Amino acid sequence: MRHLSGLVLAGALLAAGCGSTATAPTPAPVRVSVQPNPTFAGGIAVFTLRAENISQSVVDLTFPSSCQILPYFTDRATARDVTPVGGGFACLTVITRQTLRPGEAFWQTFTVKAGETPESQYVVLPPGEYLIRARLEDSGYRLDSDPFPFTVR
Repeated sequence: MRHLSGLVLAGALLAAGCGSTATAPTPAPVRVSVQPNPTFAGGIAVFTLRAENISQSVVDLTFPSSCQILPYFTDRATARDVTPVGGGFACLTVITRQTLRPGEAFWQTFTVKAGETPESQYVVLPPGEYLIRARLEDSGYRLDSDPFPFTVR
């Protein structure tokens, strides 16, 4: 009888541990966005990539390199990711950190230009239709913004 009551107790404990209440994933405390410059003049587009603490707590972010928030481009016609002319971004291999209080943000601005040869102060893309999205490069939160459509001419 003791053996049977022990099995019943063990079964009850296991069932309680596998309860039917599912835990929902916790939403990320940071929102990532792309903010375009209001004017696209002279074949140049300026984008500000922004990461904002939308929680009520302090958020500590740790990045595996000097690149904390980067733009990613997709060709709208082929839906393929596009690397800027001359390659991707050069990031220092040094751990960097950001601490954001509730409502605080940090941002990085990138200038996109049409072309076929790399230029150090620009992200150069061949003429075409693209989507840009921002990606937070934090080691704990890999977050992408909503994509923003734009044209390079």
